[in-house]
Amino acid sequence: MIKAENIANKEFRKSLFGYDREDVDKYLDELIVQLAEMENERKEMVSTIEYLVSELTAQGEKTPAEDNVVGPISPHATVSDEERRRAQEVEKEPI
Repeated sequence: MIKAENIANKEFRKSLFGYDREDVDKYLDELIVQLAEMENERKEMVSTIEYLVSELTAQGEKTPAEDNVVGPISPHATVSDEERRRAQEVEKEPI
């Protein structure tokens, strides 16, 4: 991932008929500011997410990722007649 620091320190070769150096420098300065702001915003969001996950964990709540985890199905698991009937209905439904 490119960082504002990478842009600020980038060196370009000089060319006889290259771009106007002042225009390029001005544009790169704008990019540096915008990228630095985005980096800071991302750090704040990650910090907020970590805090919220720790709060959920402290309260004994499952994290969103844990809610989406489906464990392995036991070969000894049984399916009720109602569950089997509903599964067959879903299979017959048009897509």
